[in-house]
Amino acid sequence: MPHNRRWQNWVLDPRAFTPWWRRFISASILVERSLTISALVVAAGFFASKVLGLVREVLVARAFGTSSAMDAFRVANTFSDTLDSVIAGTTIAAVFIPVFSTHFVKDEAGKREGWRFASAVLNDMFLLVTAVAGLGILLAPWLIGALLAPGFDAAQRELATNLMRVVLLAAIVLGVSGTITGILHATNRFALAALAGPLHNVGVIFGVIFLVPTMGIFGLAWGIVIGSLLHLGIQAPGLVRAGMVWFPTLGTGQRSMRELFRLLGPRIITTNLGSITLLLRNSIGSFLPVGSISALGYAYSLWQFPETLIGTAIAVVVFPRLAQRVAAADMPGFRYLYRITLFSILSLAIPAALVTILFAEPIVALVFQRGAFDANSTALTAQVLRFYALAIVGEALLELVARVFYANHDSKTPMFVAIGGMVLKVTLMVALRDVLGAAGLALAYGIGVTSEAVVLWFLSQKRFVRQRR
Repeated sequence: MPHNRRWQNWVLDPRAFTPWWRRFISASILVERSLTISALVVAAGFFASKVLGLVREVLVARAFGTSSAMDAFRVANTFSDTLDSVIAGTTIAAVFIPVFSTHFVKDEAGKREGWRFASAVLNDMFLLVTAVAGLGILLAPWLIGALLAPGFDAAQRELATNLMRVVLLAAIVLGVSGTITGILHATNRFALAALAGPLHNVGVIFGVIFLVPTMGIFGLAWGIVIGSLLHLGIQAPGLVRAGMVWFPTLGTGQRSMRELFRLLGPRIITTNLGSITLLLRNSIGSFLPVGSISALGYAYSLWQFPETLIGTAIAVVVFPRLAQRVAAADMPGFRYLYRITLFSILSLAIPAALVTILFAEPIVALVFQRGAFDANSTALTAQVLRFYALAIVGEALLELVARVFYANHDSKTPMFVAIGGMVLKVTLMVALRDVLGAAGLALAYGIGVTSEAVVLWFLSQKRFVRQRR
């Protein structure tokens, strides 16, 4: 009888005997070959960049340790990093890709207009970053002395000023290069953009190995400039392959540019809320025992590794396709792509979080336990990492659901949810600090980012996924 019932089920539904692995493939991005290959390419680029970044930090630490010259460099690089975080490629891409896609899904005339818009964004970005960086170069002595490092003595202020003027040259190059990254992603070209991050680190490593012995700390600064040029140089040929037509135009009067600026303001706020949250985390953690903030920093870098390879890599590749389906009014295609991506991210992020929880101590020991980082440091960092593991799932999900809104030309909803998420994180950090110590701050972050992702998921389901149009 059971055999007959099973046969009847197969007659009614042949999928009853489909192997589980085939069902998994059909429900994930593996069913889309080009999407899978692109995601692997981007993930490989992120992996290489992370590894080379670790090598870079080891070499820098060996060369300069915690010297006064290194303090001057860190301060000098702050303004450049801030400039990059405000107008970074990921910030621009989130609002550029949806607007550009409205042109690129049209006929040849529409595509030409899209290239005119892309040219305007590229030209405006170059002028804007050059102007701000030029102002920074001009006002460097005042910025260092009055804002960034008022406690430095005269010699250290002068050193930081001169270093700042060098690294701001890299900020100009990276402003243009980051915009090119957005253009390449918008045209579903990921290989050259994936190489940009690793090559940037190669440039810095070159500076540490070959320039520092003769130029001192300035060798590190010029290494950053070299890295930025490599970041730009590897991507520039991609514009030719994408068929870009460059126009000597600015965005003044362009309707698409007005739409981009409408989306850009909330996106900048959303991006910088993360930096503010980390600053507040360190401020709250300063009341904890010595080593707590360091453990939070080490654990933060570890949990971000799997999240970047899973959530960020997949979301970066899927985002242009989501935006193109919205631009083409193909909502069934949009919903299908969203669902297989959601399944793929969760099916990878959840096991990654469980592995991180179960093997936190061996992972920390393998990566960090040497020299001054002893067994006690490992135990503290591993405890923090276990609580941070929740953020692997939350952040990976957030990478996708936030882009669902950007694809639909809505940057305000992610901003408001991010503000709520930051308030929740900070409130929980204060509440859990004296209960769980540094681990409580990690747990607060994990709960906050997961709550943020769930709220955006619920809103996306209601507004875009379940809608029939």
